[in-house]
Amino acid sequence: MSFRVLIVECCGCENLAFVKMEHFSEDHDQDWDQTIFPPVAYRPLPDWFEDLPDETIKLIFEEIYKSLQTESYYLATFGSRTLIDRLIVLTVGDVGNFGKGFKALQDRQMLSQHERDILQPVVDAGHAAAHRGWAPSKALMSIILDTVEGLVHRLLVLPKLTEELKEAVPGRSGPVKKSLPSKILTIKDKINAAPSDLKAVFEYLEAKLREFGEDVATHPQKHYLAFRRNRNFASVQIYNVKKTLRVYLNLDPETVPCDAKGMRDVRKIGHYGTGNLEVEIRSKQDVDRFLNLMKQSYQAS
Repeated sequence: MSFRVLIVECCGCENLAFVKMEHFSEDHDQDWDQTIFPPVAYRPLPDWFEDLPDETIKLIFEEIYKSLQTESYYLATFGSRTLIDRLIVLTVGDVGNFGKGFKALQDRQMLSQHERDILQPVVDAGHAAAHRGWAPSKALMSIILDTVEGLVHRLLVLPKLTEELKEAVPGRSGPVKKSLPSKILTIKDKINAAPSDLKAVFEYLEAKLREFGEDVATHPQKHYLAFRRNRNFASVQIYNVKKTLRVYLNLDPETVPCDAKGMRDVRKIGHYGTGNLEVEIRSKQDVDRFLNLMKQSYQAS
């Protein structure tokens, strides 16, 4: 048995890799077996991965793609079924099995019969992987991923991104923009472009959150501004057209009465940022009204 160890560099991206080569001397017609570390990427995450409005969906996607790197198609197939399950919960709630979930999606006109027929083999593949030890080939795995990713993009990502579009399109009575932005506005862009009254509310909110302690830090993300202690305790989104702030707090809605105006349990609703309790803020008075809840979230973080 002969061994070779190489360090190779891609002539395009200049990425370095470690290659282990093995060859059995008596197999004269046999090519060298090659193992590359780290493994070559099976396929990149979708371009819209960072636009996913649910942290659990993101984690499932990451686990699926990690399993693909090691050719663990059992896990990737079962994970794809889990993605559909989570998608159903976020769009129509926990209604039971997949059949009831698909029916609920159809009843709400979110899924056509044609799409359901396409999705059913993907669900069946997940059942087979989980209960009968079946794993698809690499080509079949691509079909499963293409199908699931297309549904997630349409039902979860696009509805949230169209909210960004609404923010960018002027109303009939509004000023016509001579040039449109070349990309979706980031949270920093939105804060800078906010109407003066909404910006004043945001600055008041920011000042109040920073008063909680010297350990409060901010981390701007693409769609929200995270206020952190040891972890996020408030994720803030700004809607300039609606003149509204939405703040997501790391509190258990079961322990907080959510019947007050401007509060919502979002455990089963897709949203940007982290936190299971949403509060809507339109004025400085709203900030004061919810400040105790924000302090609780800070203390729990």
